[in-house]
Amino acid sequence: MLETVRAYGLKRLIEAGEDDRIRDAFAAYYLNLAETADPWLRGPEQSRWLRELAAEQDNLYAALRWAIARRDADTALRFIQALGWYWVLRGQPGEPETLARAVLELEPRERSPRIAQARMVCAMTAAGPSWEIHTVQSALAAAVAEFAELAHGEVPANPIAAMAGPMLTLSERDPEQGLAIFDRYMVSADPWVRAAAPMMRCSFGRMLGRIDQAESDCRDSLAAFRALGDAWGAASVLIQLAEIVQLRGDYAATVTALQDAASYGQELFAWGDLTYIDGLLAAVRLRMGDLEQAQADLEQAERAQADRSTRLNDAGAWLAQVRVELHWKQGDLSAAAASCTKVLAWLDEKQSPWWDGMRAQLVARLAMVVLRQGDQTRCRELLTSALGTAAAWVERPALAAVFDAIAVFVRRSVGPAGPSESVGLAATLLGAARTIRGAFDESSLDAPGARDAARGVLGESGFDAAYERGRALDGDEEIAAAQGALAGPRAAD
Repeated sequence: MLETVRAYGLKRLIEAGEDDRIRDAFAAYYLNLAETADPWLRGPEQSRWLRELAAEQDNLYAALRWAIARRDADTALRFIQALGWYWVLRGQPGEPETLARAVLELEPRERSPRIAQARMVCAMTAAGPSWEIHTVQSALAAAVAEFAELAHGEVPANPIAAMAGPMLTLSERDPEQGLAIFDRYMVSADPWVRAAAPMMRCSFGRMLGRIDQAESDCRDSLAAFRALGDAWGAASVLIQLAEIVQLRGDYAATVTALQDAASYGQELFAWGDLTYIDGLLAAVRLRMGDLEQAQADLEQAERAQADRSTRLNDAGAWLAQVRVELHWKQGDLSAAAASCTKVLAWLDEKQSPWWDGMRAQLVARLAMVVLRQGDQTRCRELLTSALGTAAAWVERPALAAVFDAIAVFVRRSVGPAGPSESVGLAATLLGAARTIRGAFDESSLDAPGARDAARGVLGESGFDAAYERGRALDGDEEIAAAQGALAGPRAAD
């Protein structure tokens, strides 16, 4: 009945020649709502305004589509900028990306810092929820350059726009430049950007293996977000902090940080990252040896993800990686191999360098599976592939994980000089992984066992000497050592 009334009303408006005027007024009203709500999404009123926008989402989308249909680029860009953070908080895949791509094709009339910033948000949103920058690189680079020209040294106040420049440097494989951008954000006039800057710097620092500084930045950001009353910010920092603490094998502190993050996240309406937290909890539980609880946590995350999308997507792929680890810990090698193969096939379809860190780690895990199954030749091939992929990308933790796996492989090799030489090389590779990552990963499924076994063969002093040799290697020497290890004698049965 309501649809019939709407159709009748629209027909009469068209007959009266009033439909465009009414639609324009409709769009103006909802643009004002979106722009009014946006700053309130960064602070203690997040939950209230998320619900407000969710209740009006259909009307907001209708207004945005009308601006697109009218080819009103300025209005459409303002809509995208105003709704961008709402979409991030809601974790909505699909439609925002489609809308942003349509807007990105429009040419704005206004040339100002506001519109340049909106184009950055639009390009980032068009890149999808994982921000696969290579898909929008030219448009994003142009928007970043235009904002820099027009803003005269000011930094973006919109959180998505604030990530545009740093993510562009990552796509260009220059994360050091990203860190320099975050240093400028530390003195931003916007308190939210100042609070977020250490968190962003922490993320890049972890990527570059600078764990100590990353943890310090994390704690600074957590205090700032708590002072602002920003639940999303506090939850996001706690997730990063949990991942850092896990490296030390402090699982109790890791679980506490994740549970605190979930508590903050539950204050938000339909926050997508709660699924990620459940997945992380599963990954921690399986490392603690609590496979039953790990199974329960992972199944909860998988059900929530299935409710959001029936197809394998970014979040589903990450959960599948945790499922691989659980199969490994359960000793179900066939299931682990099948899960690896499924996700790797999905990554092949994406053909995106953005996922090379995950790809390298999955290939390395598959190598460990086939090694345990007795296929050393295939293991060597897989590790060679994983090393090449990880070395070409910027995520050093992924490269370190591949080194740990190579150390396991090498520890079993037998050369003319006897097993102690191979075990020493394994210890050296573990030391190199420590330098690459910035810390020894006590939570690794591979490294602690390889370390303990090597120490048992070499003795304390022999292991320490070999390990320190690895820690002293520079980047090129690290890769050469790993390549040489893989090119060495074949592993023993």
